[in-house]
Parts: sequence; C-alpha cells; structure tokens
Amino acid sequence: MATNSDSIYNILSQIQKHPDRAEINTLGYTNVVQLKFSDRLQVANPEIYFPNETLLVDRLSDEFVDKYNVLMDYFNSLTKKPMKSYHEVWVTTAHILDKKVYILELAYE
Repeated sequence: MATNSDSIYNILSQIQKHPDRAEINTLGYTNVVQLKFSDRLQVANPEIYFPNETLLVDRLSDEFVDKYNVLMDYFNSLTKKPMKSYHEVWVTTAHILDKKVYILELAYE
C-alpha cells in the first residue's frame, strides 16, 4: 500500500524536526497520536496519501516500522501511554478541505 512510502516518512521526519509545524493531539486514546498540519506543507502525491474528505487507513509494513524505528518510537512517546513494545502501527490520513489541513494519525498496537 502507498502509506509504506517515503512520503509518509518525510512528513513524520519534518514534524519530528519541526514540531511547531503541526498540532499534536492524543484524542483521549492511550495508543494514538494525531498530527494536524497545514495543507500548504509540501506532500508528495497528496491525492494518494491524503484523500479529500475521506479517511485512508493502512497498517504500516513491518519493514517500514523496523527501518524507521527511531521515528516510530518518537511518535509513540507522544501518546498518553507509550508502549514499551508494539507489534503494529496503523496510519490514518485525510485532507479536511474546509479547514485546509492534513490529518495523520498513528495508532500503536
């Protein structure tokens, strides 16, 4: 699936390096972190990764999570109850047109 791409990695890396570029929420869940950021931020192929007014949900591949484990651990640390070990990371993305934002959520299981 497309969400196992460098595009998702690039967005997460940008937000890790510049957290002021995103609003970071936990939504009341212990295992979820939500990133809300301006749709003016450069995103490769937004029509694939951030569908307009539609949620795209995918499980990140084990290879992606392993390759970018430091980045995954960083965002896990932003959840209400960081997991010492997790087996899956799910990503949900969307483009909210009237708010002019992209949303990216990571759920750790």
